[in-house]
Amino acid sequence: MNFKTYIEQLEIKITPLRQSILSILWKNKSPVKAYTILEQLSKTKQNAKPPTVYRVLDFLIGNGIVHKISSIQSYTLCQKPQEHTDSELLMICNRCSQVTEVIEPVMTALIEKLTTENHFVTKEKSIEITGLCSRCYSLK
Repeated sequence: MNFKTYIEQLEIKITPLRQSILSILWKNKSPVKAYTILEQLSKTKQNAKPPTVYRVLDFLIGNGIVHKISSIQSYTLCQKPQEHTDSELLMICNRCSQVTEVIEPVMTALIEKLTTENHFVTKEKSIEITGLCSRCYSLK
């Protein structure tokens, strides 16, 4: 899939700023820190400021298009935004930073069941697991 096709599949209004940030995330195949996004954005939009970047990222996260990877304070595109759920497994490679997104209905149901049974309200239900991807593991 190319970037244009990815953008066309999104069910949100794509402003020029949102498209610029999505493009930065698309080009960087690994997770990107917010200030790296700002640095790259500043090359084309000189008036870009941190609050602007964070506001767009929050919007994209809220619409299931971007994942915030809390363990490394970075952002990555959702690989399958059409299938996005609130409960996803993000496997992050410690060596190359590749993120593999797993959407598993059984896991989603279990997380929902456990949070409900324990009267626990979550802000985010994604689970992050770190380790080595198959490519990096084979290079050991």
